[in-house]
Amino acid sequence: MGASKQLYMDQQEQPAAPVKKSLFNIRQDHLSLLALIEENDGVLDDEMQAALQLSEEDFKEKAISYGFLIRKLDAESDTIAAEIKRLQGLKQRADNRAELFRKTLDEGMKQFGYDKIDSELLKISYRKSNPVELSETFLDDILQFTTVSMKIVEGMEDKAADAGINEDILQLLDLKPSASKTRVGDALKQGVKVPGASIVEKKNLQIR
Repeated sequence: MGASKQLYMDQQEQPAAPVKKSLFNIRQDHLSLLALIEENDGVLDDEMQAALQLSEEDFKEKAISYGFLIRKLDAESDTIAAEIKRLQGLKQRADNRAELFRKTLDEGMKQFGYDKIDSELLKISYRKSNPVELSETFLDDILQFTTVSMKIVEGMEDKAADAGINEDILQLLDLKPSASKTRVGDALKQGVKVPGASIVEKKNLQIR
């Protein structure tokens, strides 16, 4: 049994202590329950599920404690979100710097005629790829001549009706067409002319 669970069980055997006037006014048994839930990675067993439920006895006091507990967790979430944003900024800066040096190295390799450079600790070379490239207006150029709609699958009309789904409901949904580069590439390889699409050959610098 974890320390948090033992502490929580010990507290249940004692009369509830009065709520202390503190920054958050959170009952100690609620803090212990939170610690127990966190220790269990958020997975609730039957005992914790029962402890989490509020009863009519002292409901107002417990509700206020829950409210402050929620405020505490919201504040922690905001702090974590700010840290994520800071780290994402640092990541973007590192990516930008790496891309700057990668681009400069790539230009130098091509300028001086190197396909690869080997050393005992590092290998620099090129890997060929043939990605599908689509024009910026690829979808718009096609969709301007089309209409996109949704219909109920044939044979499922009765089941859809039982579920309350009909054509009027379908009209409430927005469809967002997207292009499959895999299918576009397959079509191009078969000789189909796809406006705004092409297969290009690239040499990607790789460092190992």
